[in-house]
Amino acid sequence: MVVAAQLAGRGHEVCIDAASLPDDIGRSRTYEAAPFLMDREDIAPKGVIVLGADELGDPLLEMLWGYGLGPDVPVVATGRFDDHQGYLGAKAKLAFALGREAAVIDLGEMQRQPMIAKAANPLLAAISSRARPAGTPPIVTVLLGSLDPDDPDVLPCLSMMNHSRDFQLRVVASGKQKAQIKASAHRDLPVLLLTDLSPVTIARMTDVFAVYGQGMAGERMASVAVNLMASGGIVIDCTDDRAIVETGAPALRGPEALSALDGYLSDTVIKRLVQIEDQVARSPWLQSVDIARLEAAAGLTPPERDPAAVPPKTMFVPTNGVGLGHAQRCTLIAAALPQATPTTFAAFPSCVPMILRRGFDCLPLVPRSDRHLQANANDILTYRRLTQALGPADRLVFDGGYVFDSIFRTILEKGLSSVWIRRGLWPSGPSARIALDREHVFDRIVVPSEPFAELNDHYSFGPRVHMVGPIVRRTEQSPEERSALRDALRDRFGHRFETLVVSMLGGGVASDRAAQLQMISALLAERPNCLHLVVVWPNSIVAPALHGWPNTHVVQTLEATALCLAADLVVSAAGYNSVNEILYHRIPAILIPQSAPYLDDQTRRARAVEERGLCVTIEETEFLLLERAMRDCLDGTTVERFRGALSEFELPEPGIEAAARLIAEDWRDA
Repeated sequence: MVVAAQLAGRGHEVCIDAASLPDDIGRSRTYEAAPFLMDREDIAPKGVIVLGADELGDPLLEMLWGYGLGPDVPVVATGRFDDHQGYLGAKAKLAFALGREAAVIDLGEMQRQPMIAKAANPLLAAISSRARPAGTPPIVTVLLGSLDPDDPDVLPCLSMMNHSRDFQLRVVASGKQKAQIKASAHRDLPVLLLTDLSPVTIARMTDVFAVYGQGMAGERMASVAVNLMASGGIVIDCTDDRAIVETGAPALRGPEALSALDGYLSDTVIKRLVQIEDQVARSPWLQSVDIARLEAAAGLTPPERDPAAVPPKTMFVPTNGVGLGHAQRCTLIAAALPQATPTTFAAFPSCVPMILRRGFDCLPLVPRSDRHLQANANDILTYRRLTQALGPADRLVFDGGYVFDSIFRTILEKGLSSVWIRRGLWPSGPSARIALDREHVFDRIVVPSEPFAELNDHYSFGPRVHMVGPIVRRTEQSPEERSALRDALRDRFGHRFETLVVSMLGGGVASDRAAQLQMISALLAERPNCLHLVVVWPNSIVAPALHGWPNTHVVQTLEATALCLAADLVVSAAGYNSVNEILYHRIPAILIPQSAPYLDDQTRRARAVEERGLCVTIEETEFLLLERAMRDCLDGTTVERFRGALSEFELPEPGIEAAARLIAEDWRDA
């Protein structure tokens, strides 16, 4: 996978035979392999590269034989051989499987002192020059190696470096080390797992790589070091056994004590960054890791880059959610962007019709399904589609609570400018820490506020975090339009009603609201002058029994606000969009919060509205209170009281324009 990524970065079309993939390579490596996997029947190679030729087994040789390669298809193998006899034996095995000779590269001759003696990875890289934006602080990546985060000197030192003005810190750790960090008071440290990203990506987004521990922590991290030095970046060998500098690599020997690294970086490295990078770029050692030799042996010529400039675009990626709240919020902000901004979406099928109706192109994504063999299968496909649709000059705007692997990897691998529209009011518990774990990959975080100050929880601070007013769509409806809509509903349903009740309790994905809807329908069945519309998003799950109640009809629509404005009473869940639309349109309502653990704290939001006398809140189990509230609203003066209170209540200015400005600004050039 590492070599494939390196060759793909050079512009070659690269694949890995899917049959060679181990059964369980782990979640992160599955994403890493996904761009390269191909079924054998679809493979028609122009060249074949075999790694680890010093350990050729029968399955591999049978695979090569099965390809039926023609004489014009070069086969190149790399290996680290103990002696010349081993080298000749590998050539003989390959010749027998292929029916002809293969080119075999003895890495031991190229790299007399490799960082890892028996690495199957050839540890090669493209020789290139680095292009770091002027004025930006360098990124220092620290590999913990065998350091123990529970050591009292480790995390305080990293935390101090995390607040340095001279550089930006990133930490690479094992799964156990990351768990220790996130369970400590230093949980805000930006941490990557060893397998979170490909070595090529880590090297590309690093200027200085400081390596700790006993020896090099595996082939992947050795590949990071090689790729970084090949591009003129700086590697600091802080290992106990001088694992890097002993190979002759152009690495600096740094302090073994982590407590001394901050001063060493600021006083010795950062001040001389350009001079050190120039020395690294001129090191003769780089020739021993030049991937051009492998390309030449395989007859590969890096293709010419297409110089045609493609205008950068902004892509919004809303998560599906229970309704379409994320997508609706994004369309409002996207519509407020400057007209010259090329804007597109990537969204799930339930969101696509609404996005298209709002005038935006949309790349369809595949939703999660129990029929998928892997729980994250759809997200792997999302990752593939996003990486193919986006280029380094583009901007990704993500709206959601959990930063999926597809979002995380696409931003970092493509080097995208990125924005997180991060609505708050998360449920209590560890969810906040989980959600914030990947905050560091975003250049900006735009936080749409709640309508009341006590609901605006601040999960993180800093110059990247920007709070804006509530994101809410305002719909105008004149008395004449309201009357005409009610008349149209009378004709549509053949019911001469006087009272219109609209229920918007969700589509049954997050919380089952069938019991509450059944009760409301039963109450309104006794009132022949009432029309009850159960309003749901398209493709929502609706209990079949609802269709049997007199006076009740299920309506699938993307324009629920117009129906709510025409209604006498609305019974609604307490999601962000629903509550804001009720408040800003002054609609009398009964709120029944949903309580799924992955939703926001709807009960807290609903109680805040109720405490101001703007609605009544009923919990999902309070059926008798729901019945009483319905009768009070339909027979008493409660609705008029709510309407009067809503008309007098002052709400904050909506934040659509402010959010659009923050997204559209060229902050990376500032």
